[in-house]
Order: sequence, then structure tokens, then C-alpha cells
Amino acid sequence: MNYIYDIFLNYNSLVYEMFEWNKEDKIFHIRKIPFIVINSFDLYNLINKKIIVNSNFLTKIYRKTEVFNKKDTYYLDYCFLATDKNEVVAFKMDKNGLIKEYSKLLVEEEIEVLNYSDSLSPQIIEYNIISDKKQMYFRTRNENKIKKFIYKELKLIQNDPDKINFLYLECFGKTENQNTLNMFYHQLEKNWEEIYIKVYNFLKMITVKR
Repeated sequence: MNYIYDIFLNYNSLVYEMFEWNKEDKIFHIRKIPFIVINSFDLYNLINKKIIVNSNFLTKIYRKTEVFNKKDTYYLDYCFLATDKNEVVAFKMDKNGLIKEYSKLLVEEEIEVLNYSDSLSPQIIEYNIISDKKQMYFRTRNENKIKKFIYKELKLIQNDPDKINFLYLECFGKTENQNTLNMFYHQLEKNWEEIYIKVYNFLKMITVKR
């Protein structure tokens, strides 16, 4: 087993580039983490599908990830770093092998890992694809945060047709005779880039007045 030493990771449920890390995030200072080179097809699946990794691999990496803290080190159960020699991603799994969280690396650390990977041969990682994941690749972390806020607020006012109708009129310039809330969701998904900021601002106003 190969290892990478002394890097920083920021595990999240989605893959965020380093420039989208927030100061509120829990950053792990990794002392040592298992590392493998895999092909691009497998790396794509690990990132973009709901995956369960083979139990034999879990056994090999169990508690092999060491984390610095202020006084000593502690261990994460099922973590590893993978690259296809083009990008590097860290994965964290539960005890069943289900990938739960991901992390990119700092730019300079990723370059170092990629340089190191040039001398290594790809390995086979066995896994099962459970399902596809809902794709949000073209939204930034801030957009995803805004989307969660919008959907949460719409749920809070779903039983208030006057507010929903007013909001729909203000955001889309027209009214609907029925199923206004469903049409709201449809318009959001269909025209996200054009309208999400307007919807967000109106909902923020409603929140302030609540």
C-alpha cells in the first residue's frame, strides 16, 4: 500500500474545489493516508455514482489514515486517496463501504501527488454501483447553498397560496390557475441560471418580514 503524507483535506458530501472551501469547514491535517492510482473510468464512477467499495479493500485501509491534532494523532476508519494521474480526490466511507464524503486537495499538494503518481502503475479497485447520483456539477457551492434555502422556504409556505401566488408573479411575471407550487419547482429547474438570484432575494425579504 502506498501512502501520502502531510496534506490537508476538507470532507464534504459533494466534491468542492479548494477555492470553495469555507473558513467554517472542518479541515483535517492528515499525517498519512492510503493512496492508489486507478483508471479514469473508475475515478469518475467513485465521484459521480453511489458506490459501495469491496470489503477486501476496506480491510486493507481500515484505520490507516492518521490525523494530526494539537496534542497527538488519531485515526479515521475508512479513507483513501485516489488519482487517475489527472486529478486527485480523497474518499471517506462508512463501515459498509458506502462512499459518504469527498475532498479535493490544496493546489500545490495535488501537484505533488500527481508528480508522485507518475512512477506508479494503476491498480484495480472493486466496487458496486448502487445508483446514479443527482447531478449538480455545474453549480458552485454557494449556488447549492442557495438552492437548499429556496426549497426549504418554499416548503414552509406551501400551505399559504397567497404567498406562493405573489412570489410566482413577482419572480416570473405571470400567474398560474392551479398547481402554482409545482410550476414554481418546474420553473426553477428549467431556468435556474436566469432566476435563482431573483427567487432567493424575494424569499429573503419574506424571511425578514416573517
